[in-house]
Amino acid sequence: MSPSLAALVNGTAGHVLDYDDVHNAVPGHVTINIAPALLALGEDIGASGAEVLTAFIAGFEMMCKLGLGFAGSLFQQGWQGTTLGAIAAAAACSRLLRQDEPQTQMAMALAVAQAGGVHGNYGSMTKSLNVGLAAQAGLRAAVWASKGITGRTEIIERGKGFIETFGGRFDAAAAHVPAAGGWHLYRNLFKVHASCFLTHAALMAWDELNTRQALPLSDITEVRVRIEAERHRIVLTDPPKDGLEAKFNLPFCLAMAMHGVDTSDPFNFDVKTTARADLQATAARVVVDIDPDLWFEAAEVTVTLTDGQVFKAYGDAGKPVTDMDALSRSVENKALRLFGLQKAEGTALIRRFRDLIDLPEITDLHPDECLLPKRSVRQ
Repeated sequence: MSPSLAALVNGTAGHVLDYDDVHNAVPGHVTINIAPALLALGEDIGASGAEVLTAFIAGFEMMCKLGLGFAGSLFQQGWQGTTLGAIAAAAACSRLLRQDEPQTQMAMALAVAQAGGVHGNYGSMTKSLNVGLAAQAGLRAAVWASKGITGRTEIIERGKGFIETFGGRFDAAAAHVPAAGGWHLYRNLFKVHASCFLTHAALMAWDELNTRQALPLSDITEVRVRIEAERHRIVLTDPPKDGLEAKFNLPFCLAMAMHGVDTSDPFNFDVKTTARADLQATAARVVVDIDPDLWFEAAEVTVTLTDGQVFKAYGDAGKPVTDMDALSRSVENKALRLFGLQKAEGTALIRRFRDLIDLPEITDLHPDECLLPKRSVRQ
């Protein structure tokens, strides 16, 4: 299909399990807004792996800088991270097309014209569709800019521009604070549960409790979760009716873990699971305590037993992994599980991504039998 439609389809598909990486700065998902646009455009123009990787980093850093400038105000107003994703994808595609500063400004203006996505649609298919639309918007914006279509310069900060219309509050100094280690990419976070990232800290705390001491459900009289409220409101929802809604319900995700349902398996988030009376009953017993001073990616779980014993554990899902070898193994094992391929086939595909910088053309990511006809459209 066309690069534009490929970005839409792959962006949507890449987010549909809600299992993709996240970043504190946005807060939300960065990669999935940008990578589908670059892979589609890179394939179309015959870009090398190194060119796509460089453009990806440019878009990633752009999205994180914008996120830090807004300091969560977009999130608080209900905007999905895709509002920034469209702009970041445009910046990345502009870099891949080697556009100059005026063209990049035009691409960003054209991306702002297409930006959107609201929290009110979380728990439905629209959440992942918004990601695909952001990737498509960024690709189209860069291509349109290369054809001479114009927007207003300084669209981010000008009056009635992006900041004023979408957020209203932006700290330019915060956006330009150097990232730890030099790159925001170094603080990217990878999911280990197939649910909203704001459920992960509580799930981490439960795992620690259950590992430290076996906690039979029959002995538990009370479970309390301490979290902040503003960002967690998206996971404090009505009892779920299907798997998509379950991913955005903290008490239900915790109930799944307490009953030994593997929350790392995306296929456990389905109607059959949400219909289980035992899970519904346990979720209804989870008490949520609000602590406005708590870090938004942290949670404390307290369990009280019938004999009066009380156990507590604290989880912080916002700490990047520092052991890169262990992180690589974890991500690769997760990928093999999700690919549905034999290990040899999956390992070969992973190797292509690991060696992305050395690929002469990005189309070389495809298995040989799936290679697309190579085009010569780049001047």
